[in-house]
Amino acid sequence: MKKNPLACYRNDMFGSRGVDVGAALTYVNELATASSDGVAVQTAAYVLLNTMLGAMDQVLNAPSPERLALIDLIDERIKASASNIDQQISDWMDSNVDHDHLISEWLSDNFDVTDYNINDAIHEWASDNLADEVEKVIKNSLTFSVVVN
Repeated sequence: MKKNPLACYRNDMFGSRGVDVGAALTYVNELATASSDGVAVQTAAYVLLNTMLGAMDQVLNAPSPERLALIDLIDERIKASASNIDQQISDWMDSNVDHDHLISEWLSDNFDVTDYNINDAIHEWASDNLADEVEKVIKNSLTFSVVVN
Protein backbone atom coordinates (compact mmCIF):
# COMPACT_ATOMS: atom_id res chain seq x y z
CA MET A 1 0.00 0.00 0.00
CA LYS A 2 1.43 3.35 -1.05
CA LYS A 3 1.51 6.10 1.54
CA ASN A 4 -0.24 9.29 0.61
CA PRO A 5 2.25 12.16 1.11
CA LEU A 6 -0.58 14.52 2.08
CA ALA A 7 -2.12 12.16 4.66
CA CYS A 8 -0.56 14.20 7.47
CA TYR A 9 -3.16 16.93 6.72
CA ARG A 10 -6.13 14.63 7.32
CA ASN A 11 -8.27 15.81 10.22
CA ASP A 12 -10.59 13.22 11.76
CA MET A 13 -12.69 15.91 13.44
CA PHE A 14 -14.25 16.61 10.07
CA GLY A 15 -16.13 14.37 7.67
CA SER A 16 -15.60 13.79 4.00
CA ARG A 17 -17.64 13.06 0.92
CA GLY A 18 -15.93 9.68 0.39
CA VAL A 19 -13.96 10.19 -2.80
CA ASP A 20 -16.44 12.57 -4.49
CA VAL A 21 -14.31 15.72 -4.77
CA GLY A 22 -17.04 17.48 -6.80
CA ALA A 23 -19.56 17.05 -3.98
CA ALA A 24 -17.04 18.37 -1.48
CA LEU A 25 -16.35 21.45 -3.63
CA THR A 26 -20.08 22.10 -3.94
CA TYR A 27 -20.33 21.89 -0.13
CA VAL A 28 -17.55 24.48 0.28
CA ASN A 29 -19.18 26.81 -2.26
CA GLU A 30 -22.58 26.51 -0.61
CA LEU A 31 -21.21 27.34 2.83
CA ALA A 32 -18.95 30.12 1.58
CA THR A 33 -21.80 31.91 -0.25
CA ALA A 34 -24.43 31.35 2.43
CA SER A 35 -22.35 32.25 5.47
CA SER A 36 -20.04 34.91 6.66
CA ASP A 37 -19.02 32.56 9.46
CA GLY A 38 -15.37 31.67 9.04
CA VAL A 39 -15.73 28.48 11.13
CA ALA A 40 -18.35 27.11 8.74
CA VAL A 41 -16.15 27.79 5.73
CA GLN A 42 -13.16 26.27 7.53
CA THR A 43 -15.24 23.15 8.28
CA ALA A 44 -16.20 22.89 4.62
CA ALA A 45 -12.55 23.32 3.61
CA TYR A 46 -11.49 20.43 5.87
CA VAL A 47 -14.28 18.28 4.48
CA LEU A 48 -12.93 19.09 1.01
CA LEU A 49 -9.37 18.30 2.09
CA ASN A 50 -10.38 14.94 3.67
CA THR A 51 -12.38 14.08 0.53
CA MET A 52 -9.40 14.88 -1.69
CA LEU A 53 -7.10 12.78 0.49
CA GLY A 54 -9.52 9.86 0.25
CA ALA A 55 -9.62 10.24 -3.54
CA MET A 56 -5.81 10.35 -3.68
CA ASP A 57 -5.56 7.24 -1.50
CA GLN A 58 -7.88 5.46 -3.89
CA VAL A 59 -5.79 6.49 -6.91
CA LEU A 60 -2.47 5.68 -5.24
CA ASN A 61 -3.60 2.22 -4.20
CA ALA A 62 -5.53 1.27 -7.31
CA PRO A 63 -4.04 -1.72 -9.10
CA SER A 64 -1.97 -0.74 -12.09
CA PRO A 65 -2.79 -2.16 -15.53
CA GLU A 66 0.38 -4.23 -15.26
CA ARG A 67 -0.72 -5.67 -11.91
CA LEU A 68 -4.19 -6.45 -13.25
CA ALA A 69 -2.65 -8.18 -16.29
CA LEU A 70 -0.39 -10.20 -14.02
CA ILE A 71 -3.33 -11.24 -11.83
CA ASP A 72 -5.25 -12.33 -14.96
CA LEU A 73 -2.23 -14.33 -16.17
CA ILE A 74 -1.86 -16.05 -12.79
CA ASP A 75 -5.59 -16.85 -12.74
CA GLU A 76 -5.39 -18.35 -16.25
CA ARG A 77 -2.39 -20.49 -15.32
CA ILE A 78 -4.07 -21.73 -12.16
CA LYS A 79 -7.24 -22.57 -14.09
CA ALA A 80 -5.28 -24.38 -16.83
CA SER A 81 -3.20 -26.22 -14.27
CA ALA A 82 -6.21 -27.22 -12.18
CA SER A 83 -8.06 -28.62 -15.18
CA ASN A 84 -5.76 -31.64 -15.39
CA ILE A 85 -4.46 -31.80 -11.83
CA ASP A 86 -5.44 -35.47 -11.44
CA GLN A 87 -3.39 -36.40 -14.49
CA GLN A 88 -0.45 -34.31 -13.30
CA ILE A 89 -0.49 -36.05 -9.92
CA SER A 90 -0.73 -39.45 -11.58
CA ASP A 91 2.17 -38.65 -13.93
CA TRP A 92 4.30 -37.40 -11.05
CA MET A 93 3.56 -40.49 -8.96
CA ASP A 94 4.44 -42.78 -11.87
CA SER A 95 7.70 -40.92 -12.47
CA ASN A 96 8.80 -40.54 -8.86
CA VAL A 97 7.42 -43.43 -6.81
CA ASP A 98 8.43 -47.09 -7.12
CA HIS A 99 5.12 -48.67 -6.15
CA ASP A 100 6.37 -52.25 -6.43
CA HIS A 101 9.22 -51.53 -4.05
CA LEU A 102 6.92 -49.79 -1.56
CA ILE A 103 4.44 -52.69 -1.61
CA SER A 104 7.22 -55.25 -1.23
CA GLU A 105 8.78 -53.27 1.61
CA TRP A 106 5.43 -52.97 3.38
CA LEU A 107 4.73 -56.67 3.01
CA SER A 108 8.15 -57.61 4.35
CA ASP A 109 7.70 -55.22 7.27
CA ASN A 110 4.26 -56.56 8.13
CA PHE A 111 4.32 -60.24 7.15
CA ASP A 112 7.41 -62.17 8.20
CA VAL A 113 7.48 -65.94 7.65
CA THR A 114 9.43 -66.39 10.87
CA ASP A 115 6.42 -65.03 12.75
CA TYR A 116 4.61 -68.27 11.91
CA ASN A 117 5.90 -71.76 12.77
CA ILE A 118 5.06 -73.60 9.58
CA ASN A 119 5.96 -77.01 11.03
CA ASP A 120 3.49 -76.58 13.88
CA ALA A 121 0.82 -75.44 11.42
CA ILE A 122 1.34 -78.52 9.20
CA HIS A 123 1.41 -80.87 12.21
CA GLU A 124 -1.80 -79.36 13.59
CA TRP A 125 -3.56 -79.69 10.23
CA ALA A 126 -2.39 -83.25 9.84
CA SER A 127 -3.53 -84.13 13.36
CA ASP A 128 -6.94 -82.59 12.76
CA ASN A 129 -7.53 -83.90 9.24
CA LEU A 130 -5.19 -86.67 8.12
CA ALA A 131 -6.52 -89.49 10.31
CA ASP A 132 -10.09 -88.91 9.12
CA GLU A 133 -9.01 -88.75 5.47
CA VAL A 134 -6.93 -91.97 5.70
CA GLU A 135 -9.83 -93.75 7.40
CA LYS A 136 -12.25 -92.71 4.61
CA VAL A 137 -9.88 -93.92 1.90
CA ILE A 138 -9.27 -97.24 3.63
CA LYS A 139 -12.95 -97.89 4.19
CA ASN A 140 -13.87 -97.08 0.61
CA SER A 141 -11.21 -98.77 -1.41
CA LEU A 142 -8.82 -100.99 0.38
CA THR A 143 -9.12 -104.51 1.55
CA PHE A 144 -6.70 -105.70 4.18
CA SER A 145 -5.50 -109.15 4.73
CA VAL A 146 -3.56 -110.01 7.79
CA VAL A 147 -0.89 -112.64 7.59
CA VAL A 148 0.62 -113.97 10.74
CA ASN A 149 3.95 -115.74 10.64
